[in-house]
Amino acid sequence: MGLNPSFPIPVPKTNISFEAADMFTSNGKEKKRPVFDKTGFESATEKNFHRFVEQRRKAKLAKQKFEDLDGLMKKFKAYTLGQIEDFKMQFMTFDVNQDGLIDFPELVNALDELGDTSSIDERLAAFSQIDTDNSDSIDFEEFMQLLTTVASKDGSLSQAIGNMCKRGSHFASIYRTMPVHRQLELKLF
Repeated sequence: MGLNPSFPIPVPKTNISFEAADMFTSNGKEKKRPVFDKTGFESATEKNFHRFVEQRRKAKLAKQKFEDLDGLMKKFKAYTLGQIEDFKMQFMTFDVNQDGLIDFPELVNALDELGDTSSIDERLAAFSQIDTDNSDSIDFEEFMQLLTTVASKDGSLSQAIGNMCKRGSHFASIYRTMPVHRQLELKLF
């Protein structure tokens, strides 16, 4: 027989609960919980948490717009599917954290890398001009709207951004239709 007993040993069955036993009545129904006033820390945490939830919601909506090719094709009929895909690539170069939105620090970073020498006030003015819904960020539709209206020759920074993106899209479409051996010759890989 050894050490293993051959007869069944009764094991008491207990319900697992992560709640205190005094929070329930004798028949297992939950008692009414006491209401506590929030501490300053809890209020501050809730306030900051709400801000992050709102940021996540905005990013989710922006990504949905970014992925909706049919909606974009209907809204921006002047562009082909290939051009919209190229503009998406341009947008993604600005959108460093890939949340589907370009915020002001991301725009400043991109302009600095491109060698732009405009002042912070000019950049703020351009950003607010592009951010038509005043959400403190530029979604892909606003970006596309910028590219659509860039035909006006006002010489503004927002026009420079639009022209840069249109040039990038133009070159991308050339590279995409170029034979692979020519791309290799030009060292594009």
